[in-house]
Amino acid sequence: MVIRKRFVVRALSALLLGAMALPACGGAQRDSALTTDQGKLTAATQEGDFATTMQAADAAWAKRAEKASLMSAIGEWEKAAQLPTPDLAPEARAAVIADINERLTRAYYFLGDSHLRVEGASDEEIMAVFEKGVTAAERAIALRDPEFAAKVAADKNAWQGAVKSASPTAAPALYWYATNLGKWALLEGIATILSRKDDIKVTMDWIVANDPGFFYGAPHRYFGTYHTKVPLGGGNPEASKASFENAIQIAPNYLATKVLMAENYAVLVGERELFESLLNEVVNTPSNVDPEIEPENAFEKMKAKKLLEEADEYFY
Repeated sequence: MVIRKRFVVRALSALLLGAMALPACGGAQRDSALTTDQGKLTAATQEGDFATTMQAADAAWAKRAEKASLMSAIGEWEKAAQLPTPDLAPEARAAVIADINERLTRAYYFLGDSHLRVEGASDEEIMAVFEKGVTAAERAIALRDPEFAAKVAADKNAWQGAVKSASPTAAPALYWYATNLGKWALLEGIATILSRKDDIKVTMDWIVANDPGFFYGAPHRYFGTYHTKVPLGGGNPEASKASFENAIQIAPNYLATKVLMAENYAVLVGERELFESLLNEVVNTPSNVDPEIEPENAFEKMKAKKLLEEADEYFY
């Protein structure tokens, strides 16, 4: 079998998916926004026109491939969450503010994992962005599922039990919460990664059961990488391959799945030919094969090109 040159360097990354930190990390501490105070989350603290602000945010988001437009979208959504919506009843406003925070947590992840990663930004700058993504997701979770928020707020060890009965409406927020926090934890350090090592798996198991096709097969894509890391020392190649193939079947035009399969599964099993084949497929696929995710695909093509250039570092 071909052996990874980067095995030791990537060992800490191997712990990320099997031991990703969730609330009340044992390593670095952060103030959680997972509150039971609905009034605090939905309070209107600024003046302005909500509809106009949302329109500006959505227009900027459509051009998120440009960093300036992405930052504009984030700023407009953050502002919109503070604006009054006099025509909405409290319950309806809570749903609208939850939706804004779900958009924000995805936007922060895209900023950190795509724009800042490609730019070569510092770990500190990227961490700050992922932490903002975590905070936005926590707010959305609290608004989508107040009962879940109350359980976790009352007992920091309640996550695994509580998530099994979480509201399906909280699935997007739970997914983006886990992914943002996982990236933040990896950059923060090993102690943060190792705390609450089973919470993330239970969360993703729940998402697979409740919304397996969420965000272009995201939970299957997650487990594709997870099974290359756990159990430590060799992973589970068969399960990894099956998970990646499930994600590709659900959304063949979401290019990140093939990039991750190459970077993780193909490298694990030492298949350089598969590694290059998957990445060349990405490079040769038009970014606009699915217009809804053209910006995401454009960045995945950049990642694929870089990985191909670095192939000798992954294989002897």
